[in-house]
Amino acid sequence: MRTIQKTLAGACLLFGLSISLLATVQLVDADDDLEDLAETGVALVLFGLAPTALGGWLAWNLRHSNRQTFQSLSLQQEQMFLQLLQNQAGDLTIIQFAAAAQLPIEQAKAFLDQKAQLLNATFEVKDTGAIVYRFPL
Repeated sequence: MRTIQKTLAGACLLFGLSISLLATVQLVDADDDLEDLAETGVALVLFGLAPTALGGWLAWNLRHSNRQTFQSLSLQQEQMFLQLLQNQAGDLTIIQFAAAAQLPIEQAKAFLDQKAQLLNATFEVKDTGAIVYRFPL
């Protein structure tokens, strides 16, 4: 659905801006024929400004929904992190968090590194090479 919305927004903006530019040039270069000016003005509004406005609204709506989705995912990750900390008594590995939050290892590590810095966590390296983050509770 997002791909369709992106494509439609781009097409509307491209079409609308092109027609707006052409109509504006024609209005500037037009003679004093009022009928031609009126037809060009109508074309500008109907085929230039309307699709441009629609494309702009679609692009804004897409960006707004992406921002809300990102905020929702961030909140879910935060809640998962806090729940795991509570269940694991403050000790957490990258693998545990990645599996619980269904994130790639790199993203899980970046998230835990950020939280460790923010919450003054300590690190312990196990014999297996796994890093255990120890968060104060």
